[in-house]
Amino acid sequence: MDNYIIIANPVSGKGRATSVAEQAQDALTAANHKGQLKLTNGAGDAKRFAQEAIANGIKWVISCGGDGTLHEIVNGIAKVPDVTLSILPCGRGNDLATALKISRKPQSAIQTLLTGTPKQIDLGHVRSEKGTEHYFTTITTCGYDTEVSRRAAARNTPFSGTASYVYAAIATLSQYKCPSVRIEGDFGVYEGTILLAATGSTSSYGGGFKIVPNARYDDGVFDVCIIREVASSTVLLLMVTLFWGGHLFHPAVNIHQTRSLKIQTDPPVTLYADGEPMCETPATIEIIKHGLTVLVPS
Repeated sequence: MDNYIIIANPVSGKGRATSVAEQAQDALTAANHKGQLKLTNGAGDAKRFAQEAIANGIKWVISCGGDGTLHEIVNGIAKVPDVTLSILPCGRGNDLATALKISRKPQSAIQTLLTGTPKQIDLGHVRSEKGTEHYFTTITTCGYDTEVSRRAAARNTPFSGTASYVYAAIATLSQYKCPSVRIEGDFGVYEGTILLAATGSTSSYGGGFKIVPNARYDDGVFDVCIIREVASSTVLLLMVTLFWGGHLFHPAVNIHQTRSLKIQTDPPVTLYADGEPMCETPATIEIIKHGLTVLVPS
C-alpha cells in the first residue's frame, strides 16, 4: 500500500519542480517506500490531490513547489489528524521552508525526507463573516502588502523571487489608498487608517521580508505588525528596512502578540496568506497551537 504522495507544481522553479519530484520519488523507492507522484495542472489541484490521498489512507504528503502549492495542500490536510507534511521548496518565496531550515538545495531537501524529524508547528485559521474557512502556515496580510501580494502572484512581472515583490511594491504605491480598520486582539483594540497589518507565526513573507522578525512557529501566539498610514516616500524606506527588521524602530510601527485577531476594514479588502487570496474582511484569525506536523532536518 502507498504510504506517501508527492504533489508537485510543474510551473514552480521555472519547471525545476518536476525534476526534483522525480528525484525524490527515486530516493524514496530506493528506501523501500511506496507512493505516487501527482503533477498539478491548475488552481485547486494540489488541495484535491491531498484530500484524495488522505481519503485513501495516506498519512504522508510531500509538497514540491512554492508557498502557493504548500498553502493548497495544507488546506487539504489541516482537519485530518496524524498526517505528516514534507516540503521540497522550489518556488519563489519558500518562507515556511526557510523558517524550518529546510534547504532549497534539492538533494538536501530530499535527504530530509529520508532522515528528518517530525516537528509540530502552529497553524493559522481564518474564518470570514460569510462562513468560509482557510488555513495558513506563515503570515496573513491586510492592506498595502495584500495588494503587493496580488500583483506578485499575477506572475506578470519581469522578475522572480524577492525581486518580484519589490517590483510589485513600487508598482502598487501610486495607486494604493489606505483603508480604515478596527483590529481587536489580546493586546486591545486599534482603530484608524493603516498602511498594512500582518499577522504571522513565522518571521518573513515575500521570500525574505522580515515583517514580524521575532515570530516563532511553535509558541502558540501570532506576532502582529500594524503600520499606520505614512507618506509614499516613507513606504519605500520601510520596504527596504523589512529585509532586516529595521522597520520595528519606526514610530508608525507597532508590534503585538495575540492568540486571535478580529479585523474589520472600510472598504472591505481581501486577506492574503502564504501569498494566496483567502477571503474578504471582516474576518477572525486564530492560531491552532501545534496544529501541523512537518518533517524537518534532524
